[in-house]
Amino acid sequence: MATFEARINDLIGSYSDQDAMDTFMSDGLKEIYNLLPPEKLLECITHTELSNSPSTLDLDTVTVGPVVSVTRKTSAGYNQLCRKISAALSSRVTDPNDLLYVTETDPVFFIKNAVLNVFPDPTATQTAEVMYLPLTAVDASAHTKIDNLSNDVEYIVVLYAAIKCAESLLASEEDEELYVPIIKGLRSDYIQSLTLVGAQGMKEFVSASKAKK
Repeated sequence: MATFEARINDLIGSYSDQDAMDTFMSDGLKEIYNLLPPEKLLECITHTELSNSPSTLDLDTVTVGPVVSVTRKTSAGYNQLCRKISAALSSRVTDPNDLLYVTETDPVFFIKNAVLNVFPDPTATQTAEVMYLPLTAVDASAHTKIDNLSNDVEYIVVLYAAIKCAESLLASEEDEELYVPIIKGLRSDYIQSLTLVGAQGMKEFVSASKAKK
């Protein structure tokens, strides 16, 4: 399969700024997550297991996107859904003498300083599982696939990046006769592809897209 760079260049011609292309692919992935319907988002989810090492998850990384859910295993072996609480309450739920103290049958998670914490603390046998949408770093010149994305959704990310690359070429070369028709065609394909996967908020999205023309 062709690399993302090759696929984008097939759509717009030659674009040499590989760093910008990588950024456009990553930005496209973020936008898709905001537009996909819940059933499609479920196909994109990945997970990380927490135990006694590590017991927390650093969210300030390239790959960790929006958190979907957190569960923690009980001593009976059941995965119990964790409630999200404010970090301001974190000292209370971990204090055995406080009325808000929680147990394995009512676990919680909170995010503080971009670190996700689960309480009771995960252990080697009572692990926690964090489900999230991955923000995979894309090397357009080397990668041919984005993990956890179906082909129809991946194609939309490619279209997004191709639009941004074409807009960049238009800005630098000022050749409206060449690039304006390409951009219009790509935007039309982008909107149609989003509609086919049941993207949310399409009325507002189409209106915003028309305003750019």
